[in-house]
Amino acid sequence: MKNKSRRLLKQCAAAGLVCLLSFSAVSLPVSADEPYDVYNYNYLGEAVPSQAGYLAERSVSGLDLGTTALNAPSDLFKDKDDFFYLVDSGNNRILKIDSDFTQIVQEYKSFKMEDGSETTLKNPKGVFVSPDTGLMYIADNENARALIVNPDGTVFREITKPASTVYDQQLTFLPQKILCDNAGNVYIVLNNTTKGSAMFNADGEFIGYYGANSVAPTAEVIANHFWNAIASEDEKKYRSRSTPTAFDNFDIDTVKGFIYTSTSSGSTDTDIIKKVNPEGYNLFDYMSGYTWGDLFSTWYSGTSYKTKIVDVDIGDDGSINCLDSTTGRVFQYDKEADLLFIMGATGDQVGAFSQGNVTALETKGENCENIYVLDAGKGTVTVFGQTVFGEIVHEATALYNGGYYEEALGPWLEVLKRDGNYRRAYLGISSAYYNMGRYKESMEYAKKADASARYNRAFERYRSQWLREHLTQLLIGIVLIVIGIRLLKYVIRKQKNKKKHSEPAASGSGT
Repeated sequence: MKNKSRRLLKQCAAAGLVCLLSFSAVSLPVSADEPYDVYNYNYLGEAVPSQAGYLAERSVSGLDLGTTALNAPSDLFKDKDDFFYLVDSGNNRILKIDSDFTQIVQEYKSFKMEDGSETTLKNPKGVFVSPDTGLMYIADNENARALIVNPDGTVFREITKPASTVYDQQLTFLPQKILCDNAGNVYIVLNNTTKGSAMFNADGEFIGYYGANSVAPTAEVIANHFWNAIASEDEKKYRSRSTPTAFDNFDIDTVKGFIYTSTSSGSTDTDIIKKVNPEGYNLFDYMSGYTWGDLFSTWYSGTSYKTKIVDVDIGDDGSINCLDSTTGRVFQYDKEADLLFIMGATGDQVGAFSQGNVTALETKGENCENIYVLDAGKGTVTVFGQTVFGEIVHEATALYNGGYYEEALGPWLEVLKRDGNYRRAYLGISSAYYNMGRYKESMEYAKKADASARYNRAFERYRSQWLREHLTQLLIGIVLIVIGIRLLKYVIRKQKNKKKHSEPAASGSGT
């Protein structure tokens, strides 16, 4: 009896130790090199430990670059030759940095106007370099202008407040961000209008506004719309009007020409990230209700946070990289808006940022090998490098998005070997099997990813495939059933007739 009790105690102790180790493995961060928990979301929308796609390699300050400390830097841009342009707003300058992000190539503080005079920047906020012309576009905020500058520092064109009646002349002209499309049109985000970005043609003439956000259909908005519809003209003058939230940053896919906008303010999640075509239509409009950033607020000391996307960058591979200033996190998505990786946090270590002070991010490499995050509070740029796991995921994603589903199967299976919680891999494997005609396996992986649309599509093909493969057997079976039914009816009818004819004979013999 004592031996049995001892064995039972040992078994309970062993089970308890396994549970403790399992709990510890789940609660600890996957990468001990990072100052934050590395996580992703599973098919249930739960945050689960994950393999790191990127690791913070170094933090670069102005002193590291061989210049004075950065002062409230606000923007970062990489041109087609992998040179970086950093807007050092507090020092009224733009720094051109080499592709390794180790030294300054050129400092732009003063520029030569067309008449030969010199001009300087005053709290610049944004910069963009055209891959087509090589011209640099600067949002010179407190000078109320945008400058288009040649590489040698001479001003090609100056854009100031439009004299058009379309532009409210009571508003000041305060450029925040700027970019240029393949046709030479210039887009400027202003911090005092909700109509979208101000759009100018290649000659600097004001065209109108582009890409305005929609009004979120809240209860208050719906009520205002109803009362304004029935109010008299005099009453409408005193009623409040619903206005959209202005977007405050953007980036352009220079290959496809789509402009991606990010909106950090507003009471709803409407239009946080938009993909806008040249006609101004939001191609992400079908994703109403989609959550960018963290799926749920995390509670800190009884308070919750709201994701605040302050910048969006489109990688050379089409990936969508979003920067959340509230949490200091970078959320990376593929071009179909499927979440790939999450990195960053708030804190003092390398890889963590000052809360509410990250202002810009940029990516480099065909498969986003590096991510750069600008922290205005620390005056630094943190460089993230891709891990082996990240390389495999990006390889699989590139093959998948290129339509090479079967070729992507191997990398996706390798991803699952390294991280069984990685939902994107289940989706990729499901699609690979679907395109290989292996619909049953496609259904299995779609089910694991909780992707009902993919499952239903695979099920329809599996059903059709099954019917084709078993059509002959089905027809033979049906024919046999029909013959069997007829034979059964024939036998039953024959027995009834036999019984019917035998009954009089039986009764006659009794008499």
